[in-house]
Amino acid sequence: MKPLVILFAVQSSAVSFVKYYQDFWDLPSILSFGSLLAFSGYLIVHFLNFKK
Repeated sequence: MKPLVILFAVQSSAVSFVKYYQDFWDLPSILSFGSLLAFSGYLIVHFLNFKK
């Protein structure tokens, strides 16, 4: 269940980034890009640790 919630967080931050990416240095764009990187990195690490 936890990876599914993280996957939804990645998807919502990606949608948010697509909305704000034209003005890349605006605060909403930077926050959405940062959350996209953080959630997707956490999801990848979670799946790599899950296979051990």
